[in-house]
Amino acid sequence: MKKTFYYLTMLLGVMAFVGCNPMEDIHDEIDAELDGQLAVADADYTLTEDDYEELGQNFPNFSSLDDAKELIPTLLSDLYPTYGAGSQLNVSFDLYDPLRVEEYTVTSSDYASIDLSNEYFSGMGEIADFLDAKYPQAEEGAYVKLTYMILAEEKSYTLTDADFDLIGEELADEYPDAASSAAQYGNFDRRSDRDAYWSNEMIVKALAVVISEEFGDVKGQKYNVTYDIYDGSSGTESMTVQFDGNAYIAVGGTSYEFDSPEDYDFIGAEFAEAYPGPAGNVAQYHSFDIRSTSANYWSDAMLLEAFNALLMEKYPDATEGTQFEVSYATYSGSVSTNVISLILQGDAYVVDTNASVSTIEETKVFAFTNGSWDEPFMIPDSAYTEEFGQSYSNFDDEDEAFAKIATYLKLNFPYAEEGEMKAVAYKFYDGGTTTEYANFLFENGSWSVIPSVVTETLKFGYQDGMWVPDNTIKYALGGTDYGIIADALAGNADYATAVASMERYNNFDRRPGASAYWSDEMILEAMNALLDEIAGGAAEGQKYLLTYDIYNGSNTTEDIYLIKQGGEWVLFE
Repeated sequence: MKKTFYYLTMLLGVMAFVGCNPMEDIHDEIDAELDGQLAVADADYTLTEDDYEELGQNFPNFSSLDDAKELIPTLLSDLYPTYGAGSQLNVSFDLYDPLRVEEYTVTSSDYASIDLSNEYFSGMGEIADFLDAKYPQAEEGAYVKLTYMILAEEKSYTLTDADFDLIGEELADEYPDAASSAAQYGNFDRRSDRDAYWSNEMIVKALAVVISEEFGDVKGQKYNVTYDIYDGSSGTESMTVQFDGNAYIAVGGTSYEFDSPEDYDFIGAEFAEAYPGPAGNVAQYHSFDIRSTSANYWSDAMLLEAFNALLMEKYPDATEGTQFEVSYATYSGSVSTNVISLILQGDAYVVDTNASVSTIEETKVFAFTNGSWDEPFMIPDSAYTEEFGQSYSNFDDEDEAFAKIATYLKLNFPYAEEGEMKAVAYKFYDGGTTTEYANFLFENGSWSVIPSVVTETLKFGYQDGMWVPDNTIKYALGGTDYGIIADALAGNADYATAVASMERYNNFDRRPGASAYWSDEMILEAMNALLDEIAGGAAEGQKYLLTYDIYNGSNTTEDIYLIKQGGEWVLFE
């Protein structure tokens, strides 16, 4: 203290005689001298409940990482007034990190952004492609509630006696005789000379009553409804109806789906000589390869040939004007479902240009786990009472829910791998029943929920008279990231085998001696390419801790710690 006082006295004396020196220079000299007197420390500290209260927090945690970075330096200054320049503290604190579900509605331009020619998705493959493109830096455990247009799968339904009773009640005023007959006999009277006669237009109205009650009014959705009739003898008929946004209408075309291997096998055998490559491929993989650059490419004309062969085989007695809506699987990098409307003209089926594709608006929640997007695993309704011992098909205690779901996952996913994450949807009652979501992690042979309050550790350094948080960004590579690396390194012939393996499996082969082996130097180059793409505007000194998937005989992960220096990403020690 005496020495410090001496310096202060001396500097004040200088001020008295040299009035032209700026005050900030004097302050800098004082700070530098005082820093020289302070201790240089490297220590650990964990925040206490009192610390959070002192920092004005209502709960013993922070609501965001930014809050922690902003508030903790004040606490450290109070706790460690004798620590000076060069000191470092590893500070552990609790962070409230609840699972948040982001909502997004797909726009017309979004479909085009993933090279779709139509403004709808045809299946999960295209939905996953869109989510990868929309959220290229999605973190493990992220959720999105997505609203989009999708190709509607035709639903089949058969009228029951209860349905005919409903028709009798709802249409009693409009069609008294016909409605009474339908309710009494459980069928539609198709004899045109009877008072109870049901015309096609009347049946459409009757089906609308039932479908609206059973499924709700979903614009664009098609329903193929089978019902009993009486035309002098008992029989059945079917009709396809669709809600157009205002009313239910009858639509033409019988739905036919390539839903069995036999259909693809038939095509493979039928065209083995004409198109040996494509025919063999469709029989093996049960989808049509529509990539124009592929040796197994199926053109539109070839597809029409294939559908003709199958429909002629299945329906040899079809008459002129018979319509089909054919659903089939295609491969263009991922498997999707396509639909084509066909009509029999003369001796061949042609594309029905008057038919329209049926699409519906759909909203679903998707989760990003283990490097890909998919729907969360939904706990079946029966499991609540049969497996969990609940009185109703829901939970009403969160801790009990997590414990029982963890046990349920272990029984139902016996081959889970270490580090695997599972997104789970479950019903929860708290004055009303809602669908809740939670992420579970498989570690050390068991599943456990990822808590909403997690412990984080940040490094703070003492610089220029204040505590400054470390700027490291933690980032786990996802599926699209490996594609970015593959594109960036595509011109390097020496990496061809390694890049092909990485792009196929979304990991780096780390087995020394393997043809696809990635050395440390190669991985550094790959990560430079990735960060140049996803963090091109990063400032000098920015640090990234990257976690990436590897294969070294088993699937696991590795980390690499990089800092931007001189415009390049180099290892940070």
